[in-house]
Amino acid sequence: MDTENLKNIIRHHYSDLLEREPDELGLEYYLKLLSQKKINESELIELIKSSPEYMEKNPSVNNEISFSEKKDYSRDSHIIAMYRIKNESRWIRKSLESISDICKEIIILDDGSTDETVKICESFPQVTEIHSQKDLPFDETRDKNKLLEIALKRDPDFIITLDGDEVVMPNSKQRIFYELNVLYPNVSLFEMKEIYVWDEPNRYRCDGIFNNTWSKKLFRLKNQPEDLQFARTKFPGNAHCAAFPDNLIGGTQSVRSKVKILHYGYYDEELRKKKYNFLNKLDPNNTEFDGYRHIFSEESKFSGPNGMEFRLISEIEE
Repeated sequence: MDTENLKNIIRHHYSDLLEREPDELGLEYYLKLLSQKKINESELIELIKSSPEYMEKNPSVNNEISFSEKKDYSRDSHIIAMYRIKNESRWIRKSLESISDICKEIIILDDGSTDETVKICESFPQVTEIHSQKDLPFDETRDKNKLLEIALKRDPDFIITLDGDEVVMPNSKQRIFYELNVLYPNVSLFEMKEIYVWDEPNRYRCDGIFNNTWSKKLFRLKNQPEDLQFARTKFPGNAHCAAFPDNLIGGTQSVRSKVKILHYGYYDEELRKKKYNFLNKLDPNNTEFDGYRHIFSEESKFSGPNGMEFRLISEIEE
């Protein structure tokens, strides 16, 4: 990482933690430690937090502050949801319903849907903009940067990136705001666990990779650079593009939210075959993801040693 980027990281954490710009001596001191790899970003944060200046402004706080569903933690936070979708009429209503009470605005990029997707999106008052395109080559990075450009013009406090087959679990509103504004007010990036609903509404797959998939989906805009952007990937069509900007300051220090995402993209055999065929056409002979066999097979290297395993969604603990 070059010197200017390291300086920006130091400035970001000074602003977040000490609410001021670093003095020249402090900037050069931490820059030297980071440049020589004597500390990483996480250790930088801890060093600043251990300073007398920080401790004077932030007396010890109990992070186990009692959470209440009845309390409003939103503090008028402006969250925008971004969707990049195509032919998602089966799940998009359920997805939009799950996020509408959390987000003040939802923006959509529709990549040439031929079903009822756009009509369903238009029925939600929180959907403030739908950007439509068609007949363009598949490119996740291009499309996410279009969405990001639209979203940033609306001056949000946070952005969450969702797919049309992803549903935020019920009763998540106050939990999200509690984490954003009370528990982790200085964290830039939040991960959510993906729950892969499988064949039945109350059942999910939990072997292998399906038991421990976390997606970095929600990020804070405070003190971020003006040129935030999603990065290109090494896969055809920039497939598997991250759900957060590549140059997000503090992006290496994400926290895991208790809010979970129900993923319906592999719900039944028809969807699994469709996804498998699409990915193998786009990205043939893929070895990193084992040819995407985990989508339908229990013999993939990403599946569990005992084959497919399932649990009930209703038994998921917070």
